[in-house]
Amino acid sequence: MQEQTYDTNIEATVISSIIYNPALLDKYISKLNNKIFFLPFHIKIMQIVRNLYNSDKIIDEEIIRNKLGKEYENDLIYIISKNPINRLDDYIEILQDYSIKRDVQSLAIDIHKSLQENSTGLEIQAKVANLTEALTSSTQLDIFDIQNIQDIQDKEVEFICKSWLPIPIRTVSLVTAPGGTGKSWFVQQLAIRAIQEGKIKKAFLWLSEDPKEISKNRFNKVFDKVLKLTDSSIKSKIDISDSPTIQFLYDDQRKVEVSPLFSHFKVKLQEYDLIILDPLIAFYGTDENNNSSARRFMQLFTEWANRENKTIIFIHHSTKNTTQSRGASAFVDAVRTVYEIDKIKDKDGNIKESNKRVIKLTKDNYGISNILESFSVERELFPKSIKIIETTYEEAKIPFGMPDDF
Repeated sequence: MQEQTYDTNIEATVISSIIYNPALLDKYISKLNNKIFFLPFHIKIMQIVRNLYNSDKIIDEEIIRNKLGKEYENDLIYIISKNPINRLDDYIEILQDYSIKRDVQSLAIDIHKSLQENSTGLEIQAKVANLTEALTSSTQLDIFDIQNIQDIQDKEVEFICKSWLPIPIRTVSLVTAPGGTGKSWFVQQLAIRAIQEGKIKKAFLWLSEDPKEISKNRFNKVFDKVLKLTDSSIKSKIDISDSPTIQFLYDDQRKVEVSPLFSHFKVKLQEYDLIILDPLIAFYGTDENNNSSARRFMQLFTEWANRENKTIIFIHHSTKNTTQSRGASAFVDAVRTVYEIDKIKDKDGNIKESNKRVIKLTKDNYGISNILESFSVERELFPKSIKIIETTYEEAKIPFGMPDDF
């Protein structure tokens, strides 16, 4: 199967966003070179945009239309019709990746032609070296950021649900529990509370273990009977999915690779600032006990959360007969906060029927225990008349692949 080397829809979205909001060029102008665009028209229109920007002139649709000419009217209308976005990082990253693939593909064709023409080995080697040098210079990465301490604005840690169960913003947190404790009830209430308090504009929950109709039923019970809310506008800001999960790490001939779908995943969820993924292992895809792989997986999400102001929560299954996180210790090491959910027990250790659960704070990098004034609290998760029956995770039963609606 031939490797995809361009995406004209992404190209059009990037250009539409620039026309709609030319101020984006202040941040992205250095990355928007001709090489990352495939269609000649897209290259042409971006050249016009860059010339206007460099000349400190107004960039708008009418000026661009005038410079393009009438023969490009339909093409321009198509671009303008694309919904603009404010963060282009992931889109540009995809286009840069395609650009490199096109260069390598061109080199492969050139090498094949040189072999047929009996070029010397040194000549072919020189072509490879020249392209490698060109690729390195054209796709040079800022591998890390350096700032003087005086130029950095200091901030206190911010939380969502601070009065209920604080979750730090712009980082990754972990919630662990055995099966049947009500993890999905917990995260749905958390999402509702986060939207209600106003710090989160939109929440996404990928609840892959339950059909969406079951999740909707639980959502309604939490909304109506636990929280007793009436503001239906909250519901319009919470989306869920029960689609087959995407595994973002995979084993490839003794190497662990990051799925190319991860960039598309981030683009798809760009509008959400609270993201809840259940269960963690369904998105992982390799040896659960390998610390190196777990560290690499978690780094994908911690970097994303920090760079794009996302609050990400993973739901993770506990080890057998405990509430502690199972698998590699790197899962816990990478996050700033870990909550463990357990059933309430009497003094003899017998489980009590209750609509509440014990929530234990077992990792606390941001002083949450000072807010809660405890490392263990009880919270109401269910309506009083609801008896919770929840199936446990079975790895073999989780569907894998790219969902149709993703």
